Parts: sequence; structure tokens; C-alpha cells
Amino acid sequence: MFAPYKLFALIEIAKEIGIPANQILRGTGLDLKMLEDAKTRTSVDQYVVACNNAMKLCDDPRLPFRVGNNIHLSAYGLYGFALLCSPTVRDGFNLAVRYHGLATPIFSIDWRARDDHFIWLFPNEFRVRYSGAVKQFLLAQQLAQHITHIQDIARSDRKPLLIKIAHAPPPSAALYEEQLGCPIQFSTQATEIHYDQSLLDDRPPLTNPVTLAMLRESCENLIGRIGDESSTTGLVTQLIMERPGQFPTMEAVADNLHLTPRTLRRRLADEGTTFSNVFDDVRRDLAEKYLSAGDFTVEDIAELLGFTDASNFRHSFKRWTGIVPSEFRQTKLTGK
Repeated sequence: MFAPYKLFALIEIAKEIGIPANQILRGTGLDLKMLEDAKTRTSVDQYVVACNNAMKLCDDPRLPFRVGNNIHLSAYGLYGFALLCSPTVRDGFNLAVRYHGLATPIFSIDWRARDDHFIWLFPNEFRVRYSGAVKQFLLAQQLAQHITHIQDIARSDRKPLLIKIAHAPPPSAALYEEQLGCPIQFSTQATEIHYDQSLLDDRPPLTNPVTLAMLRESCENLIGRIGDESSTTGLVTQLIMERPGQFPTMEAVADNLHLTPRTLRRRLADEGTTFSNVFDDVRRDLAEKYLSAGDFTVEDIAELLGFTDASNFRHSFKRWTGIVPSEFRQTKLTGK
């Protein structure tokens, strides 16, 4: 669950073109008052529902680019400020990849340096479960966000050298070059953003080693373990973590990974685990975060983690950790 900054950006742009917030939020279970509550957290799926609403209400192909341009690093809280406090842009990029799980992730991110340029990559773009027009909307927004974030961290209006996009040209293809400010190639093998390598040594605007150290520690505490994408266990962990509160079944995870449930079960066994164990690990990690936050009752946490009641959650938590939730929370609050 994430702070609703992307929803706010979408609602702000929709408001500028005359679409009320309640129409954007239809079907999400949210209203504007809830979003204004600092404690409110939202899911990726709720954001995608809002994007679908926006697409139905607005036929302007500039919409995803405008939303992406409106999402600055300062909206990401600790994660965004850690990037802005980095010693160099290169260091900020490494932090961006390390802590991307804090940023309402839909597409995973990575980057590679070359002789005279560097490339931003989206390693999981073909595994993203959304498809068709909504995936193109989300990808266009992601590209605009990346350019905005580069400008934020580099303190300059640096444009990409080239963007490659791994889908066929849409009807609005000519608009991409206008909105993203560089040459565009469609129907490529993967989506990539190419930049001049000289940008890597630029200094972000808030460079401060002491502040960065504190922010990194906070990010480490928040990120927990979201899995290593090099392993099946890591991929399963990530897919489960993407939908806290609406956990996918083993069959759904297998389908997302283009595997049969039997093959998924065998691959996990080869790594010394089972789907049930991975699922329990995710729920334990989330339970510890919720308890440490202090904002949720045990009943709230039981519901968020998909337990039928608080008693079943208490029993499982003691099995995972050896103590009951109240003891764990007291230890976190008192440090004893």
C-alpha cells in the first residue's frame, strides 16, 4: 500500500480539463476526503481503475504525459528526497533502483552505462499484468515521469537522446516525440530511454551526506525484503507484494509468470521453498511493518493480510515470530 501521490497527480490534471475527482475515483472505494487523510494508503490496482476512468472520460492522448510531468521526486517522500540528497546523479540512480519498491511500482526499473551514454530499462514490462490501452497509458506516463525525475535530480532541462518503445505505434505516435522531447522508435525489442553519460556526474540539488545516511536507513526499514528478481522465489515474492490486501493465488502467480502451477511448484522446490512459505514470509514482513507503524489495530492488520479474524492472525504471527502481535509492537515502541 502506498501514499496516493499518483492519484493526486491524475486528479489534478483531470480537474484542469473539467473532470471531477469523484468520476476519476469511481470504483476505487476512495473519495477525495480519504485521499486528503495523511494515513490513507492505496494500491496499484486502485490507481489503474482511476486511469481507466480517466481514459473513458478524456480522449486527449496528452493525458498520460501530463500526469507523468506532474509527478516530481518530492512527491515520493523519503524515497524521493534520498535521491535528491545523493552525492551524484549516478548514486541517485542506484538508490532509485534499490528502493523502487517504495514508489508504487508498476514497471520495474534498472539502468546501464555505455561508452558515451546510459540507458534506463524496464525489465518486467512484458510481465506487467495490465494490457492493451491501459498498459500503453501507464507506459507513456512512466516515460514522462522518468524525464521529469531526471530533470529534478540533475537540476537541468536534460532531454533524452532517444527513446525506444516495445509496442507498435499508436494513432497518437507523432505526439510522443513532441511530449518527450526526443526521437522515438516504436516496435523495438524492449523499452529504453537513452541519455548522454555526462549527466551521471551532475550533483543533485540537495546533496547532503548526513541527511542521505538518515534517509537511506529509513528506506531500508521501509523496503524490507521484496525479493530478488534473479530467482523464482524473488519473482513470486514481488508479485505477491504488488497486491497486498488482494493476494493472488498460486495459480494466478503461475499464469503471470507464464508457467503451469506444477512447474512453479517444482521451481520453488528446487530453491528449497514452497508457495505457502513465500506467502507466509510476505505476510509476516507486512505484519511487522503494520505493527511497527502503530496506526493499525490488530483487527485492521488481520483484514489487510487476508485473515478471517484477529484470532487467526495472532496465532499465525506467534507461529512466525514466537511472540504475539502486542508483544512485538511493545518491543518496537520501547526498544526493549
